[in-house]
Amino acid sequence: MSDLLGMSFLRALSNASRRMERDDSEAGIDDALTALVGAADVLAAGPGEAILSVVGDAFYLGRKLLANASTEFDGMLSDLKAQKIDSITLSRGATRSDLTDLAALLAGTSDQLPAEGTVRLNERGLRPSDLEIRPLHELRRSYSFSLDTLRDVSRGGSLHLDGVAEAVDEFIDGGAADPSSSMLLATVQNHDEITYYHSVNVCLLSMALGRFAGLGREQLRMLGMGALLHDVGRVVVDEAALRNPGRLSNEDWAQVRLHPQEGASTILAASGTGQEIAAIMALEHHARIDGGGYPDLGGRAPHLFSRVVAIADAYDAITSFRPYRPARTPNEALRVLLEGAGTAFDPDLLRLFIQMTGEYPPGSLLVISDGRVVMVTDSSDGPRRGVVVRSADGEVLGRPEPVELTGIEVLSQLMADEAGVDPGSVLESMEHGESVER
Repeated sequence: MSDLLGMSFLRALSNASRRMERDDSEAGIDDALTALVGAADVLAAGPGEAILSVVGDAFYLGRKLLANASTEFDGMLSDLKAQKIDSITLSRGATRSDLTDLAALLAGTSDQLPAEGTVRLNERGLRPSDLEIRPLHELRRSYSFSLDTLRDVSRGGSLHLDGVAEAVDEFIDGGAADPSSSMLLATVQNHDEITYYHSVNVCLLSMALGRFAGLGREQLRMLGMGALLHDVGRVVVDEAALRNPGRLSNEDWAQVRLHPQEGASTILAASGTGQEIAAIMALEHHARIDGGGYPDLGGRAPHLFSRVVAIADAYDAITSFRPYRPARTPNEALRVLLEGAGTAFDPDLLRLFIQMTGEYPPGSLLVISDGRVVMVTDSSDGPRRGVVVRSADGEVLGRPEPVELTGIEVLSQLMADEAGVDPGSVLESMEHGESVER
């Protein structure tokens, strides 16, 4: 069974439950439930039933670890554990009624269990003894911890910079400043929690660029804290403005432009001696090197760390889905950044960023001259390396095959859904020697 099919079902379930939780429009909830029914049909069609289990800090489909899904949907994973749900069994042809009950149960809008028997809870959960349990990669655990830190603030909790510093320290100790690991892990996205995932990705990318530029541990720590909190002011922005697929109204745009000041004020209220620089980064991350952007800095150049965050912020935004535009490939994102060199972005830092990532950053999916699809895995100074993830005849490989990319002609680039693979799961399979079969 496919990682991607499991991801698609969890994404549809998350979307439906979030819409119910937000009391979305009837049409919006109906569309989300229709998508959920479709995802369940595809997932259970082949084997006749599909079993999703929660074991430890991870999702499993059958006995296969869904590594990337365990990070992308860690909020839902926590909700399932809180409700003591350790497995979801989907029969082929799971009914809309049962799937609606499941989504409502997760949303907390109903306590009714699926009644028609096509979706069954806690029927065939796995036990740790059933599996060869491997702890999730340290960086993935740190990623989830950072998400929880941001969620606490958005839910009205107090901002504690000690907790932010702990999250950043975990990243540094886990190797987050390594460019290849950081850029591969930063492929994780969640459309329901765009701000949280974007903030963690910007933290990873900023620390990677900071280390590449020669920053020491303490400087990396402060850079990481400010990068993780750079968008904390967005919690004051109306959610409708963030999700608006069209042109923002003057009122919505005014709210969006306010978030740097709100974020800086929030950080200053929580900061201790020496931590104020995090507030500066939150204030300045939309200020341009040529004096434009917002807020107006009165002719003063943004701080060095703010300029680092601005590059990471733009790169992740361009390569990620937004309600108002599709995601673009990593290589296309670099070209957009280059257009802003010397105006929007510090040209010297941008040169270092491109030197760090290479023309095709880790996570890029490339169609090469013989028709195979390759994922770039390494951004080191030596020969560029990757793995073949799809054969020339379109078959997704059960095990990625290592390949050196030096001198290989690139015909085109693909997004992950076009290639039919998930970069994060490919990375996990490489680390553990597991299959990535569809």
